[in-house]
Amino acid sequence: MTGAEKVGCQRRFEELLLDVPTRDLEGGWRLARDLGRPVAPLLWEMVQAEKSNVERRLVLLAAAVLAGGVGEDERLFAWLAQPRPLLEERVLAGFLLAMGPRRSRAMPGFWGRLLGPARTPEQLLGIAARLAAARFPDSALDAPTTQGNDPGMLAAAAYCGLSLSAPQLTRMSRGEDRHVALFWRGAMLGECWRMAQLGQEPALGDRAAALLTQREPADAELIAAAMLLCARSGRLDPGAARPEFQLLRVVAGEVASRDALRRWLSPTPLARDEQPARLGVAYALMMPVDDVVATSPQWGGQPRVRAAMALALALRLCGGARASRPLPTQLAGVPEWAFCVWAAGGRFAPEGGFGDPYLAAIAELVAAGRCSRAACRDALEDVLWRQGCHPGWEAFMQERLLVRDLLLSGSKWGGGRYQPHVRPEHRYFATGLDRSDEFFTIAVSLYEVLQTPVAPIPVEYRLR
Repeated sequence: MTGAEKVGCQRRFEELLLDVPTRDLEGGWRLARDLGRPVAPLLWEMVQAEKSNVERRLVLLAAAVLAGGVGEDERLFAWLAQPRPLLEERVLAGFLLAMGPRRSRAMPGFWGRLLGPARTPEQLLGIAARLAAARFPDSALDAPTTQGNDPGMLAAAAYCGLSLSAPQLTRMSRGEDRHVALFWRGAMLGECWRMAQLGQEPALGDRAAALLTQREPADAELIAAAMLLCARSGRLDPGAARPEFQLLRVVAGEVASRDALRRWLSPTPLARDEQPARLGVAYALMMPVDDVVATSPQWGGQPRVRAAMALALALRLCGGARASRPLPTQLAGVPEWAFCVWAAGGRFAPEGGFGDPYLAAIAELVAAGRCSRAACRDALEDVLWRQGCHPGWEAFMQERLLVRDLLLSGSKWGGGRYQPHVRPEHRYFATGLDRSDEFFTIAVSLYEVLQTPVAPIPVEYRLR
């Protein structure tokens, strides 16, 4: 970056992140994420230069971490190792790490650097650190003991795989605490990611299965976590009634439950499903290829699902799946079908253009003979992720919803947005900051930015 470019970038970030008349936090954070690592050093310089205004420093810290991504973890932890960062800054760092992808390498000194010099860290920071620890290998090895019986702290500890005492587990099993559902959500989602990433067998399968059959009303997010754990461990009953579409989305990418999903998924949108492309993609990925091709006249006539379903079928064909007979050369109104024909060995001749510029760029490479089928498969999966219809997206969001509810939903700003139906005094809120602290205004805005799917797909959610 030249000197003039640096000055221009700094001025633009000041306009979006700091100057009140032109401030657009979400726009500034998205710009930092889009520009990436080239602007990370500049943003860290701006963080260091902001000496006294904590709110401005939090905003810049978020931008610096978003720009740097996984590749700048060491810079973040070096900064955290100083005595200077305040509670709000450490919590924000933990929140950002927890919302990010799983890392491939351990972080030396993870706990000491993130928690800071306090002998007894505030509850809010302890929860943020434990949620972040789930993203780093071997972080449980030197973790501090989890004290007390706060359900949020225990939920975060269970989620990242820390050991809990017998009295703590007994108290949660009794279900006497108002927020005990948070604990079981954390424990079940933790077992889900450890099954997928570490191959650990779940210990809560029976409890999860029992939750799905009980008649008493239960927390919707807890039921979703139980459904995901049952699906990932192959415990869904193919003979059971099809679950509501919201739950079906959560488990749509779980290959261990392929038999059940094949009975429940449909080539056409389900009633009341306002985002049917997610289940349409699952159908195209889970059903036999010949069935997907045979039903293409049905789903090809559904404008809300046909483009995504064609891309999902093309993805499978690029990966080596084969149909038993030649594909039709065109599917009316579905230019994405050209990827299917090409992946099956035919000529790439799209009927019309593509609304997604990223997909249009892939099409140009394919047409020019400059894209292999293996590369096209990965690129099409990225398209599905960016469009929000990848089958791993719902499972990804269940983990982020847990982070939200443990750190943000009890605040004034988060509660009004995420739990307006719950009385403020009944929302879970970890101690450490006031419910109205400016930190939560920033963190809630940041959470909204982080809900937008962007490529690349976190490795742990790529199709297996």
